[in-house]
Amino acid sequence: MKLLPLSNDFVFKAIFARKPDLLLDLLNSFPEFSGERKIKTLQVLNPEIPQSYKDDKHSILDIQAENILSHKFLIEMQASHQSYFPKRVLYYWSKAYSRSIKKGQNYDKLPRIYSINISTFTLFPKQSQFHLVFQIKERKNPEILLTEDFEIHILELPKLKKNIFELQSTFEEWMFLLKSVENLKEVELKTLERKNPKVKKVISELRVLSQDEKTRLLYEERLKANLDYNSGLQNAFTKGRAEGEQIGIQKGKTEGAIESLYLGIELALENKFNFKGLALLPKVKKNKDLTLLKKILEVVLKSKDLEEVKIFLSKKKV
Repeated sequence: MKLLPLSNDFVFKAIFARKPDLLLDLLNSFPEFSGERKIKTLQVLNPEIPQSYKDDKHSILDIQAENILSHKFLIEMQASHQSYFPKRVLYYWSKAYSRSIKKGQNYDKLPRIYSINISTFTLFPKQSQFHLVFQIKERKNPEILLTEDFEIHILELPKLKKNIFELQSTFEEWMFLLKSVENLKEVELKTLERKNPKVKKVISELRVLSQDEKTRLLYEERLKANLDYNSGLQNAFTKGRAEGEQIGIQKGKTEGAIESLYLGIELALENKFNFKGLALLPKVKKNKDLTLLKKILEVVLKSKDLEEVKIFLSKKKV
């Protein structure tokens, strides 16, 4: 039976959230977590996986973990291309950071938070390296680090072009596995297993998972939910534009364009956030600025939760 892809967020979490020792080895393969920064223990804080995606198409199946030093790790496998992905990564890092301190505590209680984001698409095509690490440094003096609390990793799997015999580190072996495991031949799987006992354990776990009928049904449901979600957004935009063009013929280009955008925003809000999203529509319809309406539609389509839309509208005083 063909193995399920580890590049699917459901499969990724099903393996690594329930096996902290495997997640620990994966993270410690990163060059940044070697030597004195090696992670000694790791506790997964949210191992639960939804039993259905029919009513929860937009859930983010990340892994949240903590080590013995109270450093936190946000780990996500992202398979759908999103041009706004860096903004979402920063948004979720900032939410985790701000929630890590209780009322009345000093700021020195804020923990170091690592955001690990593995993507099946390319965000930075001009950069050849597939592993990028972002920190806050002084622009003219990059040796000056503002704080060690902030560290965001983005790993673009398509940029890893090596074949199995060209892999030069445990880190590359892990990334190669995440990128290609479902397409590897048995001889290639055996080669990886000989190289790394932890990788062998992942492959073993994946074999069992791939043969479980319930797991496959959940995987296919998640896959369909993602496809429906992306298709719904595209349909909402296409329908809004088509109907708006017809309105434009009848009422004139400017007024028609405004009506088109209203309709596109309405469909997007309903498709993504149901009645809670539609509650924002009266505010939106008070505005007739074409540029702003286009931006609102873009934000609605790209936002992962309704709070992002509300924040944008508040900033624009809508």
